[in-house]
Amino acid sequence: MKTENITISGILLEEKLNTLKKVGVDDSGWLTYYLDETSGEKWIKDYPNSEMHGGGSPILRLLDKFPWE
Repeated sequence: MKTENITISGILLEEKLNTLKKVGVDDSGWLTYYLDETSGEKWIKDYPNSEMHGGGSPILRLLDKFPWE
């Protein structure tokens, strides 16, 4: 099943992170994976603006599955 393209940024990102469990970080350190233990939703926090200093502002995206699944 394909999930909708849901992204969260700004203050909503910080609020959402408070409800999620961190389950992994990729080798680069730029991608962080989270799980919503209540709903089972899988999320990734990344920095899509690599051309900006520090990768720019992070976004949180809903995933269908984690890369290791």
